[in-house]
Amino acid sequence: MERKWSAMDPAVAFFPVELRPVFIEASGSAGDLFQASGFQALPRHQAVVDVENSQAFAVVTEDYHLVTNQQAYDLAADALKQVFDFTSMADMACLNVTMPRSRSFCHIDLIHKDSDFEPWQQDRWVPFVRITNSYNRTRRLRFEIGFCRWICLNGLIFGGKSVEISFAHTKQLQDDMRRWHENLGDIKLLEKLFVAKLHNLQRFHVPSRWMLPLACKVFDVRLASDVPIKQRRADELVKFRQAIADLASDYFVSMGEQGYAALNVLTDYASRPVGVIAPETMMDGYQHKAGEWIDDFVQQIERRDFTFEAYLGEHLKTAEAIARL
Repeated sequence: MERKWSAMDPAVAFFPVELRPVFIEASGSAGDLFQASGFQALPRHQAVVDVENSQAFAVVTEDYHLVTNQQAYDLAADALKQVFDFTSMADMACLNVTMPRSRSFCHIDLIHKDSDFEPWQQDRWVPFVRITNSYNRTRRLRFEIGFCRWICLNGLIFGGKSVEISFAHTKQLQDDMRRWHENLGDIKLLEKLFVAKLHNLQRFHVPSRWMLPLACKVFDVRLASDVPIKQRRADELVKFRQAIADLASDYFVSMGEQGYAALNVLTDYASRPVGVIAPETMMDGYQHKAGEWIDDFVQQIERRDFTFEAYLGEHLKTAEAIARL
């Protein structure tokens, strides 16, 4: 499933954000100007505000340290010179920017255009670094190395503490961030480990008929047997079912019924989820789940007593219920 790609402008995430005082209704005693007008500043608290939209993302305490998306990008871009061993930022490109309409958080994916590799002939992958930042305190400031398959632009986060580092928005954050790249590990070693995982997956037969319950298992799609499905939820599940069916048709036909094809179905859906209320909110978590599935699946399928029926368990019934919608 080839997709055209052109570099995005990360500046779409660089809108102005600042800390502003928070006012509450005054107790009624006359005093300063704010009390005279009925409000007084809340001590030791500030609001994180989208300046363009005059929207408050969160109320924070005095220990909070604001890091804007642009500051996070600049720090990451500088550190990537050492991670990817290059000198010119012109070699970098922005693969993707994921941000909800509220602009409360964002993921910025950066790649080094000349760092691609081939697990096998004519199947190119490229490593990327994902910058995650939020203004509503739902996500820690985080940097991760992942891998993307060029032909379909499926992002896959490669799990493990050696390739992720995150920070709380606190006063000591600035000093900690200056050394974050030291914890990301050797990129070539990570590529070698990743390629080995892909080759391992390719060894195993995965019948296409198991793809829907497998997707339910990986993305934790569940249905309560004793609760009627509301129409909106049914519509979402139908979209999910159809997306998995379409992707399975593409990948299993071109690659055969094997674990690598199943991985591509999972990562393609994770990168462009449908049938969910907020796709941009789900994408990062789904990509992590797809990456985590690799090790679990290989470990389970190598057991002598492995059966897909036992492995998929309750998700078989969920898939059957979805298929009937």
